[in-house]
Amino acid sequence: MLMWLINFIFIINGYCLNYFKKIISSIHDLLYNFAMKYTEATLPQDHKTLQIIVLEQQQKLEGQALKLEEQQKAIEHIRQQYDNLQHQIKCLLRNQYGRKSEQGIPGQGSLLDVPTANQTEAPPEKADAEKETITYTRKKPRERQRQLPAHLPRQRIEYDIPDEQKTCDCGCQQPLKKIGEDVLEQLEIVPAQLYVIQHVRFKYGCVRDSKVVTAPMPRQPIDKSMAGPGLLADAIIKKYDDHLPLYRQSEMWARQNIDIARSTLCDWVSACAVQLKPIVERLQKIVLTSPKIHSDDTPVPVLDPGSGQTKTGRLWIYLGGGKAAPPCAVYDYTPTRQQTGPMEFLKGYRGYLQADAYSGYDVLFKKEHKDYAITEVACMAHVRRKFYDIAQQAKKAGSAHQALSFIQKLYGVEKQAHELNDTERKKLREEKSRPILDAFKQWLDTLINRVLPKSPLATAVNYALKNWQALERYLEDGMLAIDNNAAERLIKPIKIGAKNYLFAGSDQGGENAAVLYSLIETCKLHQINPYDYLRDVLTRLPTQLNSKIDELLPWNWKSLKTASIKS
Repeated sequence: MLMWLINFIFIINGYCLNYFKKIISSIHDLLYNFAMKYTEATLPQDHKTLQIIVLEQQQKLEGQALKLEEQQKAIEHIRQQYDNLQHQIKCLLRNQYGRKSEQGIPGQGSLLDVPTANQTEAPPEKADAEKETITYTRKKPRERQRQLPAHLPRQRIEYDIPDEQKTCDCGCQQPLKKIGEDVLEQLEIVPAQLYVIQHVRFKYGCVRDSKVVTAPMPRQPIDKSMAGPGLLADAIIKKYDDHLPLYRQSEMWARQNIDIARSTLCDWVSACAVQLKPIVERLQKIVLTSPKIHSDDTPVPVLDPGSGQTKTGRLWIYLGGGKAAPPCAVYDYTPTRQQTGPMEFLKGYRGYLQADAYSGYDVLFKKEHKDYAITEVACMAHVRRKFYDIAQQAKKAGSAHQALSFIQKLYGVEKQAHELNDTERKKLREEKSRPILDAFKQWLDTLINRVLPKSPLATAVNYALKNWQALERYLEDGMLAIDNNAAERLIKPIKIGAKNYLFAGSDQGGENAAVLYSLIETCKLHQINPYDYLRDVLTRLPTQLNSKIDELLPWNWKSLKTASIKS
């Protein structure tokens, strides 16, 4: 795709040059033919005839001028397309090979200082001001060995000097005394090993008849399966947290002479997702009680049965939590990106929804829908990204840099407000962010009239102006964020995983992934080891009552575990 775009740009560039040469050539031929046709010797002497000839030639020139104007517009249109394609290629190259961080622009930090409407420029320093040079000496701290966790078991290996060296050689011939020891700690690992648990059920029978009584055993996560809850949790975590495809896990166990086929692992993961789904459904209800939700989506290749190809499904993230609910992340799979996905998930929701400018969300923000009362909050990071891509490619500072300066100041206010409560944060934003936003909006309104309509800069400006009301809505409530980065961070594990396992086997596989990602990422939000959680929950699920399903929610599970340890 990238090489195709590059070749297309070269073709367009050559086409523009040839087209322009043809225009110049046609005008030159017109003037030459006129000069040859009407030389001084052939010009008629009649004044009226001369006037008619001049009018005819004037009309022809006006027609050529109109054609030239149309051709210039066509050339300008092609040039804009050429510039846009060049911009896209540079963005693709940067995304593929360049730096991903948007923390300023290398070598142009001083260009991001643009005063806003309520700010005045600082007075210049006096030329004759005295300069003071301060020097100091800093003692470099002694490097210390990093302390390894105390809970790890220690294996002590002692090294002693030979007995003949334990006598002092200074002449006193006194035995040396032990005065201490130097300890160097190294981390070592024993490869993971499987072990077998034998569930032995004693049987009793009557000596007079055929009656047999067998001792019962606890229900297992998967009936009549050789996989214990620890192995099941291990397979889930390796795929959806460590991004290790199931076929690689099968190869890992094969190195220990354990034959576990990839299809078997797939069946285990699917069975676990089905059992864990009620917990995620409970998480979804909690998300819908949150005063705000962050949402984003990402494409997922999915096998299309019968076609021998893949189709593009979607995984959506809904991050809830806030004043009344603990933070929880719920993923939802849909076969397409149609608006029916978020409409179904968010049905009945009342609150703020922060997302990108995807048009599929627009139906949720319409007041005539009684099933929704959702207020849109846009993402300032999306605005910054569009201007950043332009500034990154610019040879000198320009309008994109000025836009970044406004956005940089807004994030500076957010840095100050990070430790404040919602009320204090809202007040600080009104005092400092509101004037910056007003000046930014006024600057954008002026800039849009000075840029080429279809240029990348015009696209960035139009995106900001179109979503402006939603962009500044975070000023309404201190709990709202300036951007949607919280949801975008939860999309990254899916992107990393898809690079390894490439595609989901079916729509059901996509739904299973949504369930397992939801529990793993929610555990991380609460600083819970997802392996410990899944192993314990898979052990308890077969006998857990539906009325007590809330006990298995990650934050409740953590509280119960902490309480049991203390007792």
